[in-house]
Amino acid sequence: MKKTRPVFNSSLDPVTSSLPDDIARNIGRIVSRHSYMEWVLGQVLYGLMEISIKQGRAVVRRPQPRQYAAAVEGLYAFHKLPGKVNFERLASAVEKADAALDTLLHSVFMRDGERKSSPLYLVRGSWSVGADLEAISQDAWPETPVADAAFMAKLRDDVEDAVARAEKLRETTDRLLRKSHEQRRTNPGLNRRSR
Repeated sequence: MKKTRPVFNSSLDPVTSSLPDDIARNIGRIVSRHSYMEWVLGQVLYGLMEISIKQGRAVVRRPQPRQYAAAVEGLYAFHKLPGKVNFERLASAVEKADAALDTLLHSVFMRDGERKSSPLYLVRGSWSVGADLEAISQDAWPETPVADAAFMAKLRDDVEDAVARAEKLRETTDRLLRKSHEQRRTNPGLNRRSR
């Protein structure tokens, strides 16, 4: 995917009407899958903390991806769970998914008003995320990708990769916790509450 850095173009106008159906569908899919990923990550954390979903949702907010991975890794060590989880890859995948969501939620879809059939451009609307001071100082927009099928597929793939890793982590965690709970239930020497 080629990224362009066009010079400031005053003919770029925000799209104020409905987005094309394919773009809107992709945005909806990405947002819903990202929400699901967050729910799965929450389930893992609540299970490892041995609290209910209601308690978890009331008091635990998902930390940043690297902090989340470190917390889960620490809870794996606390429970002495032998799972082989690559927490670095998990954190990286969740960061990419968060960036994909941020791109869609904090950008403005624009068209070139001087061209009859202009593609949609995605112009960052957030002041704090992704500001490229050098580009701005040269009177150029920060990267303005064309919001085409390939660009949307890349964002979707980033979120789907994180969903797959989150689901795998949940499956592994649930299996290991069930095994650990069963061992503690059947072996009084392993029961932490009886000490």
